[in-house]
Amino acid sequence: MNIQELISEDLVVFSHQSVKNSLLEEIADVLYANHKVKKTFKEAVITREERFPTGLDTGNFGIAIPHTDGIHVNKPAIAILSKKVPFIQMGSSDEIVQVEVIFMLALNKAENQLEALQALIALIQDKETIRYLKNAKDAHQVIQAVDRFFEHSSSLSN
Repeated sequence: MNIQELISEDLVVFSHQSVKNSLLEEIADVLYANHKVKKTFKEAVITREERFPTGLDTGNFGIAIPHTDGIHVNKPAIAILSKKVPFIQMGSSDEIVQVEVIFMLALNKAENQLEALQALIALIQDKETIRYLKNAKDAHQVIQAVDRFFEHSSSLSN
């Protein structure tokens, strides 16, 4: 699976929402408007986030990777949002992490989830890429940062 093929400028969201569920709804609406997910996706991703929080404190910044079951997905995609908002820390029920970058996964095959998560974890661990994502002023800059990371990492593995 090529992560770059799942991310496009029309799936990059810059939001003014400061409440987690409103933010998740907005991102899900963007995926729905782009025909990537079914109408059921929004409620499913919010419900899953409440049960299994996806906030991660990386030490320098917080990220979140909300997702849900593939039955709610039409076509695989990843929406990206750059916005500081409180999420619950993964593995916790009440520990708050201030999330600055969100990758909402819309994957229709369970076997692709692990591969996507591994690729995103590698990206998240690259401080330069995350700095670019956090400071991006438009969707084009976000896509450039992601492309730069994956092109660099693929050239290292060849």
